[in-house]
Amino acid sequence: VTYIIDRNINYTNVCETLCAFCAFSRAEKEDGAYTLNIPELLEKVKETVELGGTGILLQGGHNPKLPFGYYLEMLWAIKREFPEVHIHAFSPPEIVYFSKRFGISVPETLLKLKEAGLQSLPGGGAEILTEKSRKRIAPKKATTEEWLGVMEEAHKLGIPSTATMMFGAGEGDDEIVEHLDRIRSLQDRTGGFTAFIPWTYQPGGRAKLKVEK
Repeated sequence: VTYIIDRNINYTNVCETLCAFCAFSRAEKEDGAYTLNIPELLEKVKETVELGGTGILLQGGHNPKLPFGYYLEMLWAIKREFPEVHIHAFSPPEIVYFSKRFGISVPETLLKLKEAGLQSLPGGGAEILTEKSRKRIAPKKATTEEWLGVMEEAHKLGIPSTATMMFGAGEGDDEIVEHLDRIRSLQDRTGGFTAFIPWTYQPGGRAKLKVEK
């Protein structure tokens, strides 16, 4: 069991992935769509520090209008203004998206982000690590192998991470067991996971996924 005071900052909710379970994402010109600029980001970090926070979790949508420099600048700015803050940022689907969008290998993407200030990766986007579930609820998101591959490369580069599981979205018990086994097997090889965070799927809002009771 671990405990930390931090803040989850979603830098943009514009996303082209359109996962069936998501109530967060917006199209580029849709009402409620946003992308934080650097001053807005730094103000949120400042508020966190003033409340005793020591870490920031940065995640966001797959926004096709943002250049790679935007992500690097976020990290540079936080480290410049708040060097004591731990930056926990960019889940594996984001790393895969950056790699494909900007034509950079996953290891090179991770290394550039680490050099800019990234210290650890959140385990978001795992949902259920089976292709049966992923094709049903998030067909445009990183595959099981891509998610695990990003984590393995991060661990090789000395970037620790967490692991997650979103359950209750219609998966079978066998898929939950497979998910846990894949996480456990990678941890046996790398030792890079610092925490495991499971949570239940929350229906409602704009989510389009319907789960039979």
